[in-house]
Amino acid sequence: MRAAQLAALNRYVPFNVALMMVNVLMLANVLGDHPRRDFLSVWATVLGGLSVLWIVRFRRTKKQGATEQASAFHFWLVTAEVLTFGVLWAAMSVVMAAEAGDAGQGLILLLSIVAMGASGFAAAIMPVCGIATISLIGLGIMVALPADSLVWTAPVVVALATYWLVIVRGVLVTTSALMARMRTQEALREQGEVVRLLLHEFEANGSDFLLEVDEHGCLTHVSRRLCEVSRRDRASLLGRTIGQLAGAEDAGQRSHLRRIFREQAAFRDVVISVRVGEEQRWWALSGTPKFDFEGRFAGFRGVGRDVTEVKRSQERIAMLARFDPLTGLANRTLFQEALDEMLGKQDRPLLLLVDLDYFKRINDQLGHAAGDRLLIAVAARLREVAGPEAMVARLGGDEFAVLSAGDDSFGASLADRLVRAMGEPFMAGQQQVQTGASLGWVLAGEEDGDGEILLKSADLALYEAKSAGRGRACRFAPAIRARAEERRGLEKALAGALEAGQFSLAFQPVVAAVDERVIGFEALLRWDHPELGRVGPDRFIPIAEESGLIVPLGHWVIREALRWAARWPADISVAVNLSPAQLEDEALIPVIEAALAETGVAAARLELEITERLFLVETPAMAARMKALGMLGVHFALDDFGTGYSAMGYLQKAAFSRIKIDRSFVSRAGKGTEASAIIEAIVHLAHSLGMTTTAEGTETRAEVDICRELGCEQMQGYFFGRPMPPEKATALVCEARQAAE
Repeated sequence: MRAAQLAALNRYVPFNVALMMVNVLMLANVLGDHPRRDFLSVWATVLGGLSVLWIVRFRRTKKQGATEQASAFHFWLVTAEVLTFGVLWAAMSVVMAAEAGDAGQGLILLLSIVAMGASGFAAAIMPVCGIATISLIGLGIMVALPADSLVWTAPVVVALATYWLVIVRGVLVTTSALMARMRTQEALREQGEVVRLLLHEFEANGSDFLLEVDEHGCLTHVSRRLCEVSRRDRASLLGRTIGQLAGAEDAGQRSHLRRIFREQAAFRDVVISVRVGEEQRWWALSGTPKFDFEGRFAGFRGVGRDVTEVKRSQERIAMLARFDPLTGLANRTLFQEALDEMLGKQDRPLLLLVDLDYFKRINDQLGHAAGDRLLIAVAARLREVAGPEAMVARLGGDEFAVLSAGDDSFGASLADRLVRAMGEPFMAGQQQVQTGASLGWVLAGEEDGDGEILLKSADLALYEAKSAGRGRACRFAPAIRARAEERRGLEKALAGALEAGQFSLAFQPVVAAVDERVIGFEALLRWDHPELGRVGPDRFIPIAEESGLIVPLGHWVIREALRWAARWPADISVAVNLSPAQLEDEALIPVIEAALAETGVAAARLELEITERLFLVETPAMAARMKALGMLGVHFALDDFGTGYSAMGYLQKAAFSRIKIDRSFVSRAGKGTEASAIIEAIVHLAHSLGMTTTAEGTETRAEVDICRELGCEQMQGYFFGRPMPPEKATALVCEARQAAE
């Protein structure tokens, strides 16, 4: 109703505005010498602005087309604008009429009558707006004209009142006629429902339901059966589109529905997913197009039926054979088939492998149920990020794969988006879980061969991403395969290196900052292979950790380090590095206890160095093992402090006796530098927690002096000695002790 009223008012805007402008100009010309001509200028300007507003709205409405609804706010806003015109005209009469003279008063009266007629005619279907406006104009002229005016006589007053009554009656009659016409139209629409009522028996006794939508896809008829199957009332369904009714979040489904309406052709058994309450169901829709009397497309009429059980049975059969039952993703078999099919079509598939970081820790800490919920959430996010055109699969455990078409730039972009998405928190049921993912990807054409070779290449890139620190993506390159082959060779050689006696220890001195006296050594593992030569720890330690060889190798290092420490003075300590894998070893504590008892070295002389990386994979068993070692009397040092994951909480998780400040800060230390401020802050932190600090990598006298000034109690670096054979380390401390005595 509001929309119809506003449309009728807007229809006469150009004519009424033009008429008003003519009258305003004529009034300005006649009253040009009026004492209040300044007011007249302002008044005419305001009316001009109001006219511009109406013209702009008229043009916009004409361009956009008529609307079927109008808000109450918009309706009353337009009403207020028309009333503003009435107020302005009444104000002009009051201000100008008294001093306008007989001719001017006559013109004002005549133009006021014209304004009343135009306002009543234009707002004839808006009774409040029309009656109020003409009343304002009429009252304005009645108040404005002085009693002794030649144009203000009893017949004029009666005529003006009569004219007002005629216009008021016209407004009321026009409004009544408009409402009657709209009721008639509604009645005609109701008559169109007779055919639908004839189908009521069919719908009530069958499983199908009737469906009718307009050209925009909005429901125009809602049957009782449709309300039952959708579990919604008629009012909430009327006017909704099929996409809204179906909850068509899927882009492919929305696209298919749009194509049906675009083609305006009959369709049969189009299956759409429907959200009914909390349940996912499926409907099969069939329909034929309908057209109005002028042959224009007016929507579809048809039937629908619930095919949920059939759909679920088909899906269960398919999922058992080719889909992962937990996440609903494709399994390895289906993924391999899709990959081979793309290769067979001479396409260049883009293959990405995604592996969750620290998933085992989440399973151990929160339980397997939480781990399963996390995998389901990960699968959903992978689908969302990869898009509907890509295939997402779960290959097993916490390893996923994405198969898509694309070029180099698309592959890099998709890999980056996947890694960033996996870094966002997940909701595993009611628990928020923070994980991450490493990703390896390869584009067909970089590797010749079948799908299995592509998978291996992507897996090598995934391993490279994990080795580089996790939480990142890596693209396959031939150099990665070369490194992998080298790694396999090292792993094979490493398996027999311990029994072959190829390992040895080197000891680097740790000195007291105050007098540069040796107070301990750090044991460093060395591997001398008969063919490969000296193999650096940065190459073989990661392999030993991944293969599990770090555990027996760590046992040997502890026993060997304590065996040499037994030959040193009783106040000289020995530090041994421990990896997270060693702290998961149940035999660690018995091995340390046996080595201490066998060598006679006091537990307080043994210091175990761990890095902050440990706390990313820490388990309750590891924490209990560290506590037991502390009770045994063994000390702990936090190595490479400040380089990665430093936080106050880590220092409180274990009774550290020493913090080792990373060499990257020491090398950049200098008065007034940021590194100096960091070192000083670490020293203050350590002192407040009752710990000592060691400056690693001190290579020059200047670095030594600066670190001493900043409060470091201990130093370690090439300035005081490179890692040396155990015999030389033993001679160094024994000779120094003899010289002191």
